[in-house]
Amino acid sequence: MKNILAIAVLISTLSSCKIAHSLIELNKKNAKVYSYKMDDKEIKFIPMHHLGKQKFYDDIKNTVNTYKSNGYRVYYELISTDFTTDSLLKDTIRRKVRKLKGFSGTYKVNAQGSLFKKYVQQPAYKEMGTTDNDIRADVNYLQLINQWEKVNGTIILDSTDLNTSFTEKFSKGTFYTKEQYNTIFIHYRNENLINLIKSSPDKKILILYGAGHRKDFKKRLKKH
Repeated sequence: MKNILAIAVLISTLSSCKIAHSLIELNKKNAKVYSYKMDDKEIKFIPMHHLGKQKFYDDIKNTVNTYKSNGYRVYYELISTDFTTDSLLKDTIRRKVRKLKGFSGTYKVNAQGSLFKKYVQQPAYKEMGTTDNDIRADVNYLQLINQWEKVNGTIILDSTDLNTSFTEKFSKGTFYTKEQYNTIFIHYRNENLINLIKSSPDKKILILYGAGHRKDFKKRLKKH
């Protein structure tokens, strides 16, 4: 019963990014590659999830190495934490990000229960074959929060948000709709990704991005 509850909590927490929408996703062992085109650019898209089997991430590494040997450059998902030298602003943005996320720590830490022992947290991209020549094709957290507040209004930090240190357990759940979340975390970032691709001289691009981004990415790519 405890494992079933843990699955339900994890899936409900991560559903916005489609990271673990089912046990099928969690148990994938092989990377799936989708092919797209933008003018003269060849685009490959590998859907990622932040929790899975080690064999899946090993296969991602093999696939990345194969495509890179054929002239592809990797464009990967990673919201940057490097956006300001102002310590007060950085602290505020981090707390707003944590409030949006609804919990602290990694997905692995929050996936409690013996059932999740066989899964691992998504490794760092360099452990999956990327190099300094590849591109972090994402926004930073200041851009993300600014866009959120522009669309959805100011994020109000309450006493729990302000007084809970980043080393303490933090689990509050969400305070917004799925549509609000997707507008910023999926649509806004996908548009940024496509604009980076459009302005890039690269003709062969391999994208490593969350599975929940792919369908919207495909739709936006057609519009462009």
